[in-house]
Amino acid sequence: MSKYKLIIEKNRDGYWSQVKELPDVFSSGNSMPELIANSKEAIKLFFEDSSEKVERIQFELLMDIQEFFQINEFINITSLAKRIGMNSSLLRQYSKGIKFPSIEQVSRIEKEIKQIGKELSSTELQPV
Repeated sequence: MSKYKLIIEKNRDGYWSQVKELPDVFSSGNSMPELIANSKEAIKLFFEDSSEKVERIQFELLMDIQEFFQINEFINITSLAKRIGMNSSLLRQYSKGIKFPSIEQVSRIEKEIKQIGKELSSTELQPV
């Protein structure tokens, strides 16, 4: 299995990515799933004439705070700020690129987002 860091940005035309370890490999898509699939295909094409075998490809997604909230617009900023213990107005300013968080603030935000992900992935829904 090969794991790459995928730098992601969103703009009015959709999504685009660059593979950090392979600076010449770019991709785009209209949605995140399409972007991920296209990025995997771009890596396979990059190594097509190489002796290196690329089997299963996984990504670590890299994006700044503003990109994260644009891509995940369903996240309630007020609720997330409350969980972090941060002023919701400040987090909203980070999400819009009005202000820029320190490394410590980014760590706090990322830690809570990952905690929420763990809680969600350990949840099992039952029919009523």
